[in-house]
Amino acid sequence: MVEVHPEVSFAQLAGSPLPDGKRTWAGVHHRRRLLAEAGVHLWDDVGEAGRHAAVDDVLDAAAAAWTAVRVATGTATTLPNPPAEYSDGWPAAIWV
Repeated sequence: MVEVHPEVSFAQLAGSPLPDGKRTWAGVHHRRRLLAEAGVHLWDDVGEAGRHAAVDDVLDAAAAAWTAVRVATGTATTLPNPPAEYSDGWPAAIWV
């Protein structure tokens, strides 16, 4: 199990924290462009789900999916690096 924070993933994609909020027009388009440049293409029409899902939730899910691919391919990094370790032995970190 890994922990993902979408805004940290977007900052990794951009090379720095994003200047615009995820619910603003500029923020949505910036995040969508970053995802597309990373190979994550979101359809304009996602059917019935598009009538119920908030735009920022779809973008956050896509960023989490991007990070999941990086974890699966061994290219992800952690914050902190190396991960902290809880008393139960589980590593604790945010993956990007």
